[in-house]
Amino acid sequence: MSLHETRKIKIHQPENFQFDSIPDSHAWVDLHDHPTVEPVGPDTIPVIDLNDPKLVEKIGKACEEWGVFLISNHGIEPKLLNQFCSQMHRLFALPADVKLKVAKADALDAGYGGDPISRFFPKYTWSEAFTILDSPLEHAKKLWPDDYSSFCEVMEEYKKAMNPLGRRLMHAMLLSLGVSEEEIINVTPMGDFGKIKTVLSLNSYPACPDADRVLGLPPHSDNGFITFVYDNGVSGLQILRRKDDNGPKRWVTVPVVPDTFVVNVGDLMQVLTNGRFHNMVHRATIGKTYHRMSSAYFFASELDVKVSPLSKLTDPGVGPLYKTVTWPELLQMKNSLSYDEALEAIKIDSNLRGE
Repeated sequence: MSLHETRKIKIHQPENFQFDSIPDSHAWVDLHDHPTVEPVGPDTIPVIDLNDPKLVEKIGKACEEWGVFLISNHGIEPKLLNQFCSQMHRLFALPADVKLKVAKADALDAGYGGDPISRFFPKYTWSEAFTILDSPLEHAKKLWPDDYSSFCEVMEEYKKAMNPLGRRLMHAMLLSLGVSEEEIINVTPMGDFGKIKTVLSLNSYPACPDADRVLGLPPHSDNGFITFVYDNGVSGLQILRRKDDNGPKRWVTVPVVPDTFVVNVGDLMQVLTNGRFHNMVHRATIGKTYHRMSSAYFFASELDVKVSPLSKLTDPGVGPLYKTVTWPELLQMKNSLSYDEALEAIKIDSNLRGE
């Protein structure tokens, strides 16, 4: 099975969001499977200043306890972020027939359509997305034949600024677990995260008067190492907090904090750290008044890189919790299994690990 042998993606046009009432195709019945709480008290999501002298320690704590955190003083220029948001608005404001000129033929292709994970669920999502794998030039020329360069320039500048930030955070994550600088460079399969594949997804979540019955993005975890989420200042992202002493499983609304990024831990980071850091299940809800737009910048491994738990992070006499896996193999498992069963499928049986 190749990386692109998946079910075809559903294309959502803006006209689909104009209904007198929510049709059954878009009505989700299980949105209140767990209680929803605000990010206060014990459910306050960590906000980490990247200039903090205890940065490594705080990142490690957030990854182990939460699987998600916000970062401030990240070094990305406000001017660039404003330009980036302006280009997102420009993209999704285009007429539907124009956007469909760059419609995805397949869920994992670049281009316009729904989010790739939407194909795993029976209902339509209240969203649209545009995926950039490498350069957006070819698609931008079809969208804006006479004025495509500004979109391409801003997207490329954004990726160029974000790439070292991503490597810096992943580096700090491993340092927090006692992995040395030398080991990060010589032992990790990515070679100090040099063999990294990135994917940029731009997302649009229009407002809906009956927002309690629709969903922008179903619950899921991200496939890669980490994901950076940046939005236009409209709330909507929720993370699923695990059952603990403070309560049962619950959806925690991620706060809108100006000049920050949300950072999610992904599946590959859970494998690499032998389960010390856990992925974060999250979803995108819809507002009744404001149109939310966001970007997700995914950091995964190059397609041929084999990711396995670092030996330094395995218990003596027990061995690794997970089998070696490549990013495409993980994607294929998520395609063929229930979307949330892939990591369970690559777990090594305790009897084989000597427990």
